[in-house]
Amino acid sequence: MNIAKILVWKLFFYLGRIWSWKLQNCHLGVLHSPSRGNLYTLFAKKKAGRVLITLECTEARKLGKPPSRYYTTKNKINTPQRLELMKYNKYLKRHTLHKEIR
Repeated sequence: MNIAKILVWKLFFYLGRIWSWKLQNCHLGVLHSPSRGNLYTLFAKKKAGRVLITLECTEARKLGKPPSRYYTTKNKINTPQRLELMKYNKYLKRHTLHKEIR
């Protein structure tokens, strides 16, 4: 093993012992602590339960104009019902009600 790999391994081992409670919800990179038998993952948090949704204007279709659409994510666990938000419609030049479509 070269020196760089040894230093990276020591750093991950050190972080694993100090921040083990923070590392349990991460998903990139793997850290294995042989003395404890723990397997951790590093660098980026998971976003479990989030889904991509489309919000479409409800008033534009009634007026014969093209509907504005926004794409966003929502937490399916915290918000099980369809999302409704007031967003700006550039065709009507005002804020209108946008509802989630599937």
